[in-house]
Formats: sequence, structure tokens, C-alpha cells
Amino acid sequence: MRLESGGIDIFYVDESGTPEIFAFTAIAIPFLRQVEGVWTIVWPDHFEAVKDWRRYALKTHGIPMSKEFHGVKLAAGRGRYRHGKQQFSRKAAAGVYRDLLSRLSFFPEKSIISVVATGGAHLYDKSKWEAALMALFQRMQKACSNTNRNGLVFFDEGHGEFTKLYRRSLIYLPTGSMFPEGWDGGQQTRNIPMALFTKDGNIKRSHFSYYTQVADLIVYALFLKIGKEQGTLHTWQEQNDLGDLYDQIPLSQLNTRASHSDRQGIVRLAGAR
Repeated sequence: MRLESGGIDIFYVDESGTPEIFAFTAIAIPFLRQVEGVWTIVWPDHFEAVKDWRRYALKTHGIPMSKEFHGVKLAAGRGRYRHGKQQFSRKAAAGVYRDLLSRLSFFPEKSIISVVATGGAHLYDKSKWEAALMALFQRMQKACSNTNRNGLVFFDEGHGEFTKLYRRSLIYLPTGSMFPEGWDGGQQTRNIPMALFTKDGNIKRSHFSYYTQVADLIVYALFLKIGKEQGTLHTWQEQNDLGDLYDQIPLSQLNTRASHSDRQGIVRLAGAR
């Protein structure tokens, strides 16, 4: 594999799902770039930015930097985030969640890719989570191709099935054409494997990764957004406007190129319910 001229990005991937809704989010963080003609590892500079975001959460909301973020816990006022030992009320927790997402402008532009599968969604006869993850891989490969970059991937621990599908997608990843007439020759799909990515997916414990934790907050916010659209939120979730959390993410940080049919770039796979 040759190093692409644009350098290397690290993609942090997390998921949130039920039998009805399954969502994935990937965050692309620069790792290697040419700086004044010299290949430079730039990841530490970006890591300082996410640490500043955590310092803001500590100073403003009293959330210790060592406290692991879980979207499902924060949204429900659980997890003892306040000073590391007290609970936020659900209303206060929603406000904290909303504020933290609104302050993700330090992420690189178009760095957040989100995919959701609902109902009887499928892709090339794959199950809902497989379909969503394959669609995410397609967009990750496209993002690297558009920017002449290579990619590395980190999954949260406990999902060996994701790594297995990732390995397969390095060799075979059927990709549909955005045009009704299909690819050249009228083919509806073409194999566009993740040729710009390394041979294996890496596992990262979310407790030790701020970026994986941010991906968790984003993907759970997406899950709630789709729940609002489908009318499946609990009453307390509706009362605290949790279905609007995803909309707090700055639009410039969302990869709107991932989907031409959604203003936020959310890739939506849907089927019979």
C-alpha cells in the first residue's frame, strides 16, 4: 500500500441500536499530514483540542475529565456526572448534552459521518446492523478517496463482528451508483473495497478514548433524532427535547456529502416495517 498524498486519518466508530433502529457514527481525526514539506504526526494537536473540550465540561458543568461519557446515561440523568458523584436532573442533563454537542466546532470540517438503518432496512441481503456498517464503510472509503488520504479505524471494544465485516470489506464492498442508470455498463453495484484502509480494525476501550466517547454522544443523539421522527421516544425524552440533540452539532463538522438527500448528510437506510 502506498501512502496517499493527503496523509492519514483515524476514524473512531461507535454505534447505538435496537431491533427497530440501528445507527453508526464515524469521526475522522487527522493523524499524518505534510507540514511545510515534512511528514508530521498532527494527531497530538487535535487531541489537545478535545482535551480543551473536556476541560470546558469540567469548568462549566463539573464533569471530571476522567469520567467516561455514555450518551444513554447522560441523556437520562444517570451516570453521576455532576462532580463525579451526583446526578443531574433530566432537564439539566439534557442542557449539558445539548451544550457539549454545540461545542464540537473544533473538529475538522466534514469529519462526522452518520448512518442509520430503520424498519426492514437491508443492503445487499445483509442484516440491519451489517447494512448500516457497510454503508458507513462506503462513505469512509469515499471520504478518503476525495481527499487522497489513507485511513485507520478504531472500534469500541466488545464488537468482534464489526472487525470481521471490516476485514471482508477490505476485499469486497459492493457499492451502488448514485445514478439511476447505474455504473458503466448498467451495473447497479460495483465492488469498491476499502483499499485506502489498513488490513485490520483496531479495538479501543472507550474509557481511554475521548474521541470514542464523543462518537458515543453523537450516535446516541442520532438514535434519539430518528426516534423522534418515528414517534418512539418516551414521554420524558420528548419533554426534554432529546430528539433535537443531534441538531446542535455544527453543520460544518458534518459530512453533508455522505448523503445528497439529507441536509445533515445522514445516510438513511429504510425498508418495510
